[in-house]
Amino acid sequence: MVFKIAAGLALSMAVAAQPVSAQKILLQIKPHVGDTIKMHLTQTIEMTGTPWSAGFDSARKLTASTEVFSRAVPYQWTAGGTLIHAITDSMTSSAVPQSGSPAKVRRVPPPAPAVLRVASDGAIEVVDDGDAASEIKHIFAEMPSMLPRQPVAVGERWKKEMRIPLAGDPGSEGTVKATLQFDSLSKNEQVAFISIRGSISRVTADRRVAPSSYQTSGTFTGTMRIDRALGWITDAKSVISVRAEIADERPSQRKVAKPLEVQTKISVWTRAVKQ
Repeated sequence: MVFKIAAGLALSMAVAAQPVSAQKILLQIKPHVGDTIKMHLTQTIEMTGTPWSAGFDSARKLTASTEVFSRAVPYQWTAGGTLIHAITDSMTSSAVPQSGSPAKVRRVPPPAPAVLRVASDGAIEVVDDGDAASEIKHIFAEMPSMLPRQPVAVGERWKKEMRIPLAGDPGSEGTVKATLQFDSLSKNEQVAFISIRGSISRVTADRRVAPSSYQTSGTFTGTMRIDRALGWITDAKSVISVRAEIADERPSQRKVAKPLEVQTKISVWTRAVKQ
């Protein structure tokens, strides 16, 4: 009997002494019902284009920024995920048409509150957008899952393929083939750090591959922090860089060799605001 107790204690100590990096952890989004999570989002879109038959000095640049303060209020757990009231408190946007020009800042009327269903793997579904004219459904309707459904250890990787809207190119989407990695875990095992790297290809509004006259390539990089106690992504940064070449297929311009070149960089930072 004493031997069994000693053996059990030894086994328990061995498990407790196992390094954190070797333990498998289930990364999931499961906020607590009744919490109010304040969020702050900033997005910057930088576009540089050179028109057909134009020289290098004629390149045009546009920078647009959006800032959103919002709240996520979980109110019910379901089999498919957590139901959340998404409330936008304020939204502002600014645009700089040319380098050196002053930014034009304007306040945008916030969309009506929406109801979202957030799955444990991060997939988001719009249950009720509250306003058919709002952009909430366009932003979240096809937000894919980012997290693995099985436990992973620090250093492990997994692959995801997702579609994202390409800002500045209405009706177009990008297909992202990404590799995600569980980089590290905080000392108290509360915060998980994840990195993302991937490539982007463009598809048209009807989800066909873009025509040969439209050549594009791009990269997607980002980081995430998951607060396991809060059950929420408290910090997420992403950068999308896309370079496109569009051939001029107008009959009178078929002999023009130089295509239209457009470079787009989209930077997004979403973080939870301490209350």
